Amino acid sequence: MTGAWKTRLTACAFSVFLAFLSTMALPANAQDTGKNLPSQLQPEAMEKLVSDLDPEQVKALTDLMTLLQQGAAAKGAQTPPPSEEVELIEKVQTAADQFGALIANNFRTLPELFSSLFSSIGALFAGTVAGPVHIFIGAIALILAAGFAAEFLVNRLFASRREKIQSHAPHSLFETVKLVSTRAALDLGGLIVFAIVAFAVGKIAIFDPVARAFAFQAVYWIVFLPRIVAALLRFALAPHRSELRLVTADDTTAKSLYRSFTSLFAFVGVTFFLRNIMIEAGDGDVAETFRFFIGFGVNLWIAMVIWNARHGLTSIILGDEHQPTSGLERMARFWPYFSIAFIAFNWLLVQITTSMGIEALTAGRSLAVIALVVFAPFLDTMVRGIVSHIVPPMRGEGPVAEAAHMQTRHSYVRIARVALLAFLVLMVGRIYGLNLLALGAEDGSSVARHTVIFLLILAAGYLAWEITNLWVAHQLAKDSPPPSNEDEDAEMGGAGKSRLATILPLIRVVVQITILTLTTLLALSQLGINITPLLAGAGVVGLAVGFGAQTLVRDVVSGIFFLMDDAFRLGEFIDAGGTQGTIEKISIRSLQLRGTRGAVHIVPYGEIPKLTNLSRDWVIMKLKFTVPFDTDVEKVRKLFKRIGQEIMEMEEFKDDILAPFKGQGVADVDDVGIVVRGKYTTKPGKQFGIRKEIYKRVQQAFEENGIQFARKEVRVNIPDTAKLDDKQKEAVTAAAAAAAADMDKKPATE
Repeated sequence: MTGAWKTRLTACAFSVFLAFLSTMALPANAQDTGKNLPSQLQPEAMEKLVSDLDPEQVKALTDLMTLLQQGAAAKGAQTPPPSEEVELIEKVQTAADQFGALIANNFRTLPELFSSLFSSIGALFAGTVAGPVHIFIGAIALILAAGFAAEFLVNRLFASRREKIQSHAPHSLFETVKLVSTRAALDLGGLIVFAIVAFAVGKIAIFDPVARAFAFQAVYWIVFLPRIVAALLRFALAPHRSELRLVTADDTTAKSLYRSFTSLFAFVGVTFFLRNIMIEAGDGDVAETFRFFIGFGVNLWIAMVIWNARHGLTSIILGDEHQPTSGLERMARFWPYFSIAFIAFNWLLVQITTSMGIEALTAGRSLAVIALVVFAPFLDTMVRGIVSHIVPPMRGEGPVAEAAHMQTRHSYVRIARVALLAFLVLMVGRIYGLNLLALGAEDGSSVARHTVIFLLILAAGYLAWEITNLWVAHQLAKDSPPPSNEDEDAEMGGAGKSRLATILPLIRVVVQITILTLTTLLALSQLGINITPLLAGAGVVGLAVGFGAQTLVRDVVSGIFFLMDDAFRLGEFIDAGGTQGTIEKISIRSLQLRGTRGAVHIVPYGEIPKLTNLSRDWVIMKLKFTVPFDTDVEKVRKLFKRIGQEIMEMEEFKDDILAPFKGQGVADVDDVGIVVRGKYTTKPGKQFGIRKEIYKRVQQAFEENGIQFARKEVRVNIPDTAKLDDKQKEAVTAAAAAAAADMDKKPATE
């Protein structure tokens, strides 16, 4: 190869190498690379160089380009792009640096703040900010005079209505809501008239636009805003009339919250008006520092108010609940502390986003979010008050109906709270400029879309859960029997509950387990978790349980067949393989029995060889009485029949006796006397009270008719007792007593 060719080939290769490096350095969206190349690397020159080469030289050039590309690829592989974790750490570090710089800058500017504030106020009175000071003050006076005069006329027009509200004492929640709503409408109506008239008069009578604008600002921030807040607080707290208070709070808490928040908004109004004056005076940078300290002071003020009124806020959340749930008690106890923590977090978030130049979280939006969070307990109290009026009345009687009614009420409250939480989330998103529906649309980000679907699945699952509770509670209340007056001395349980009341709790457990499983699997799938291995693993676990826990499977299957046969119900007295008791609880695997002496027996279904139900349909009670041998048995039978008829006519027993008490004649004859028997038929559980009444009446009837109960006797017949001395008589008496004692020890014959 000649030197010229070597020089040309080397130049061509070097040019291609530079072109390759240049293309790597260009942005990916560059459209015209030729304009950015040096003159010696223009495409025309490169084509001319390549056209002069023979095939061997072209092959050598191609091999060289391949080697260059491989080297560039190896270099790129050695320097991988930063990972997401590294980028996240860098962003957090940047945000922390910017936040620290913001805090440091505001505190450095603090000395200038006071001087700038005084100079701005001086400029205001000097007439360089809001126009001539006499025009500015006159404009404020004119606006206030016109507004207050109009409001006074409106109040005079509705004076009789206000006096009626002041003198009337409500007797129901509806009357209370009506009175406070009317009073709030009158207060807000007067303020609206004040604003309209003040604006109209200022627009017409004040010709200086600068003075008019600043007068409007002063009236709005310092007068109108605090009065609007005070009217709303009077509606919710009624600090001076406890009978009109919509929340459960004492007078001290209500007055403290009213004064604190009214003063807070008065402070906000004055400081924001002064900040606007500083901006107009040309101190915009210092005004930003002023805004920072205003926000800090407002958040600190709210946190201190919540801390001082934490016990009152707890009572507000609990409301009028006589038996609050454990969840409500925990929420009421921890809500003030959560609110303070949220206020601190919200302020920190606002400052960080402000330091990063993000304007989504402004001070006004932040204050609105805090108001929603802090006043959420008031909304919750309102929700519970509404629910207490829309919940259907209790159906049926007895403890089952009461429990079902309470379950229904709690389900309504929980559903309403979910709706309230969704409303608060949507309002917070709207305040921050976020549209959750747009995030969940197809053109939204994948993470946001899956997050919204995940939350919707959880909400749907919870709604299905509560609907199941409502349906079961409704059916239990509808099917509950009236309360029974069973004898507290009864030896065994009475009539049990219905079959529906026995099976429905088990159905509820099965349905809720199904809902929980499906909701969990669907929610996990939206988080990107593959649920197929979970389903396969569940199948393997189920198979292992089936083989390894055969006793458990036997218990469950036996219980299913017992329930299908309607062998027992809640509240019935049964004999389960020698274990007797009243059924208190039925689970999937076992029975819980309460014995006659209070002991609790847990009996697995698979361990029951034979089940005897002693509380189904009716009960026959047989009573035995022993009378002397010379008793007229027919007379006893007639007495029994009369007693049975008398008890049948008694108001407390007539509905429980299915067959009256009557005699059955002689049942047995023993060494003591004649055993006569009587029987009667009653509803299950009612036989014991009737038995006591029968015993009492039989004793009275025997005494009135000269019939005695037979007693055990030992008769000793000794001829010629006159010949016995005292010692022999004592020996005979002792022997007779010993014989009687031996007879007492022998078991009585049935």
